[in-house]
Amino acid sequence: MISEIKNIPLADFLSSLGHEPAVRKGTRLWYKSPLRQEQTPSFKVETTLNCWYDFGIGKGGDIIDLARLVYSSDNIGYISDIILRGCAAPSARTVALSFAPRPSAPKAGDMKIVPLAHPALLAYLKERGIPAHIAVAVCREAHYSVNGKSYFAVAFGNVNGGWELRNKYFKGCAGHKDISCVPWARDGPSSECAVFEGFIDYLSALTLGLIPECDAIVLNSVTNVNKAIAVLHDYSDIRCFLDNDDAGKTALQLLIAVPGKHITDCSHRYNGYNDLNDYLVATATADGK
Repeated sequence: MISEIKNIPLADFLSSLGHEPAVRKGTRLWYKSPLRQEQTPSFKVETTLNCWYDFGIGKGGDIIDLARLVYSSDNIGYISDIILRGCAAPSARTVALSFAPRPSAPKAGDMKIVPLAHPALLAYLKERGIPAHIAVAVCREAHYSVNGKSYFAVAFGNVNGGWELRNKYFKGCAGHKDISCVPWARDGPSSECAVFEGFIDYLSALTLGLIPECDAIVLNSVTNVNKAIAVLHDYSDIRCFLDNDDAGKTALQLLIAVPGKHITDCSHRYNGYNDLNDYLVATATADGK
């Protein structure tokens, strides 16, 4: 029964408590914390992993961990009963989604890659604080079909021939998942490199002017950090712009452990925000851009 309870979507449990997401970004839902009073949402739910993290108190976990804090009890029977009163436990085979599923990631062979120009994609990037001229310089536009339906997305290539895809409604990858390496145009090799989790954060750094004349590596997933380490041996000065969450901190520690490298944690530049793009959007909104 506990395993089935843990499969209940956190969004459903939070909804039963009267909490709805303030912001949705990809697979992440942001709430005003159910554990304390706050004005700016800093409670994150990762829907694919069905886990949560509250940046205000530095704690996270699964639905059971959250219910323990909400109801101030370690009695699993009591907690389970309360959860089930508000949410039906799904079977192990069928887990209900709180939100309509997005289109599946396409096969690379089904795609057509063209220069980035679609007004809807440029508008999406503008919402993320990214000006068109910066995105067009490093991104492409992908057109593909899934189950007979046509889609399009911003495309960012990786070293294995795959494409990271983003639009307002979809976040995924076509082809093999891998890191992306972006050299800065110059004569000769560079000793400096900046590391990002996703390409939207990389575009954000370009927008903010944080990495002038610096090579970049985009992980495209923190699980790719070891692949990045293999490439970073060519650099002596490495600046990390990773997310302010557990996954980002773990990836940073793995990079710091690499001998002979000067690692700079640049996350203080966007302290109080989950990632660099969140900071960029907030800054642009405050400036009225």
